[in-house]
Amino acid sequence: MCPQLFTEIPMNKNLAQEVIACLPCGKTRFDYFKDRYALLLLSYVVGKATNIGSLRRSRYGRLLGKPAVKRLLATSGDGLIYPEQINGVWEEPSLNFLLTLSTWKGRGQPWNQTSRPGDNLVLQLNFTSKHRRDYERLVKPLSSSQYINWGHPVMRQKERTFYRDTLAWARIDFDYSTDEALIEEIQTDWLREARWHLECERRRVARYHDSNPFSRFYEERLLDLEHYVNLTLRPYYAVWDEAMLAATIQFIRNELGIRQIFYHTFDTGRLIKRIPDTPPRSLYTTLPRSFCFEEVDTAPQFLQRSLRRKLTKLRTELKWFRMDLNIPAIHDDTDRPLVT
Repeated sequence: MCPQLFTEIPMNKNLAQEVIACLPCGKTRFDYFKDRYALLLLSYVVGKATNIGSLRRSRYGRLLGKPAVKRLLATSGDGLIYPEQINGVWEEPSLNFLLTLSTWKGRGQPWNQTSRPGDNLVLQLNFTSKHRRDYERLVKPLSSSQYINWGHPVMRQKERTFYRDTLAWARIDFDYSTDEALIEEIQTDWLREARWHLECERRRVARYHDSNPFSRFYEERLLDLEHYVNLTLRPYYAVWDEAMLAATIQFIRNELGIRQIFYHTFDTGRLIKRIPDTPPRSLYTTLPRSFCFEEVDTAPQFLQRSLRRKLTKLRTELKWFRMDLNIPAIHDDTDRPLVT
């Protein structure tokens, strides 16, 4: 990690670009299967080995109920779980993604949706080229922005030597001086727009059925769209949010080297960022709880410095989700440290 990056000022574009320059370049592959996040989180908190019974009684205990984890525990004969066991698990079917980094300019305006003035790092979760071929064959897009809002932090054409369609992204603010990162949002345009497009085509076919010389064309196109949305995209609808959050936590921990991760609650995010529209509630309630974030009423320290007046005014209403990966060991009921 670059030592000159330690700073107490809000992140600006130059700092964000410097961070990107310090990280591995090129194509970063990220493969994901359902509930893989549970295995990733466990690999971060078990240390060298952890007692399964004590882990079950900790706040990470809910992860042990995931099918992939249950199958792993069935092979444990000594009552301990080891990171080597966890890292060796792989399940099918899985999805392939490409991770890329970008920046998002935040200047305190409501449409920027940043908690404080300054830029965000953006982690983009992109489709593979195979998906692109299926998309072009079935959807036959009329423009390059069929399911993309270019006003959002998605991969741009001609921005790199390669191009992929962005399925989802996460915006991240962080401060090395406090060892804290804040996940500002995770979002997808692609899946929402694809479903909306399908509904529009269904209404078009119903309106012109047998009364328009192009009705056969519309019906055939509708069949292709239904195939694309209901079959091609079906596995992505099932896991996109957990895959995006898992990739983000992995990136913050392994690449940025930060162990305290904050995430907005639904109400706090809307208040702090002055969001005019209502974001999907589950992304800021159910999703972080399934990842074992704990709800706290203390803001990240770097936000306390930047937004002291606002936080004081709203302090009775604000809560955050927090994950602290600085303390990997789980303790048993006698407060005796486990094997670490």
